[in-house]
Amino acid sequence: MVLVCVDNSPIISYNCEMNRLAHSLKKTPIAYIAHDLERALGLSPKTVGYFIISNNSVFAKNAVGGRKNVLLIDSERQLDTYELLEREETKKFLEKNKIETILVFKNTSRIEKICSDNHWKLLNPSAALAGNVEEKIRGAAWLGDLEKLLPPHKIVLGENLKWNGKKIIAQFNHAHTGNGTILIKDEAGIEEIRKKFPRREIKISKYIDGPVFTNNNVVWGEKILIGNISYQITGLKPFTNRPFATIGNDWALARQLLSAEQKKEYAKIARAVGGKLAIAGWKGEFGIDVMLDNRSGRLYLIEINARQPASTSCESWLQGEESARNGLMTVFEAHLLALLDQEYAGENLIKIRNGAQIVQKVMLTGKETPPDLVMKDAGIFSRSGWRIIPYEHTEPEQDWIRMQTKSGIMESPGVLNDHGHGALSFSLSTLHDSRFGLKRAGVIVTKNKKILLFRRHHFGTDYYSVPGGRQDHPNETLADTARRELNEELNLDVRLSKSEPIKVSSLNRDEFYFFAESYAGEPRLSGEELERNSADNSYIPEWVNFKKLKEINLLPLSLKKKLIKILK
Repeated sequence: MVLVCVDNSPIISYNCEMNRLAHSLKKTPIAYIAHDLERALGLSPKTVGYFIISNNSVFAKNAVGGRKNVLLIDSERQLDTYELLEREETKKFLEKNKIETILVFKNTSRIEKICSDNHWKLLNPSAALAGNVEEKIRGAAWLGDLEKLLPPHKIVLGENLKWNGKKIIAQFNHAHTGNGTILIKDEAGIEEIRKKFPRREIKISKYIDGPVFTNNNVVWGEKILIGNISYQITGLKPFTNRPFATIGNDWALARQLLSAEQKKEYAKIARAVGGKLAIAGWKGEFGIDVMLDNRSGRLYLIEINARQPASTSCESWLQGEESARNGLMTVFEAHLLALLDQEYAGENLIKIRNGAQIVQKVMLTGKETPPDLVMKDAGIFSRSGWRIIPYEHTEPEQDWIRMQTKSGIMESPGVLNDHGHGALSFSLSTLHDSRFGLKRAGVIVTKNKKILLFRRHHFGTDYYSVPGGRQDHPNETLADTARRELNEELNLDVRLSKSEPIKVSSLNRDEFYFFAESYAGEPRLSGEELERNSADNSYIPEWVNFKKLKEINLLPLSLKKKLIKILK
């Protein structure tokens, strides 16, 4: 028997085959209780025997609304997993569908008690074991002889911290990467920790300079299945303001950065950690984060995720898109079979060579696009090869928009490629309520065989662009948009030529570039560009010689090619 699941939504899609899992779910249906619906989307919501209970939202209704195997609960705020479990609607839904087996993203002792009180079987391994493994200080002790895989470290009280002239990483036992990892660069940083946390234990590690990688693995009985390695996208603005916050994964870049020997060493680390977890009674998924020391080429284990890692749904989607299955399976399928105590029978995980995801965190700009319009814009953005999953979180640094694609998005560590800049453009449009997909109009201003451009440093990428902006006003002509934008950005009054504008297409929107016949004033940065101008997002007006157009990174590329032909 083969069960095929396909969803042709423009925002999310699935293409997966299951064999053993179909039989298992028919025999033992399960309900995934998810604070965020995306966590449960490792399988299509159309999968027989697979039920989902989550918070209602604009995205949830569009993705799975109306399906009888999905319960979306309305409330004044987004409910935590334990709160969803306590709701009467949940209990009635489970009873009606004769479901006694529960799965959650991350287990807690409170969730365990709720399930026990209701006589539900919780598939997740124990919360106590997960805590021992994940916590920074207890986790180092749990590793035992594998502690040598970690960077050189020690456990000290805050009051005993001393500055030795070298950068160090400080972590607290109950902190997660992003908000509890602190880079101490000087004596002032040491003194701040000493004053704030004198009697608190802190794990102090040697600072390692290099990229971080992560992968999702499965403990299935005595077998450890090793998942695909991705480059971990961390601390990239404007997606987050936290320098150590994980915001995405790039499976393509990991293949480029790691040598064959380093990939083997990585798998060896994952297998060692998985083996120790198996002995402790773990089953199902776990993830590891590994750092590459740029100086020595050595790999260091820096974190273990004793739970379903956040990248599981994206990896499983990418794996499901592979056409040749031949008994191979996604990481989420293997996770479920292992948790359901199905005997391992030689299955392996699907290998992927490409794909990425990146998450825009809640930034509280005060100008965010409303949720219903985010969904509308997401439909447009998805046409350029992206799968979009919006959230309705409101607290700073919570997930707001998850963007997934079948192609790599990183040119190098910390630097987006052209495809990744599509996600950046979409994020910036949602952060500032600049509707994505609107037509763009700009002005080509020239004098003395030079063209007026913006030299940009845009969140890690350097390039040039022609001054201009979106046609935000519905009653405004494109020519009026071009004139207004040039005046707002550079304080120039312009008379446009009567010649036809250059038309190009970029990020699924049409862009029109008008030629200036004459202008008045001197270029001076003003308007929103002046307000936004910063070290991470700079706008520098510059006159560029026509002959240098071939040498510079002028975007979009299609405009550059046309300008080179015209401005000879």
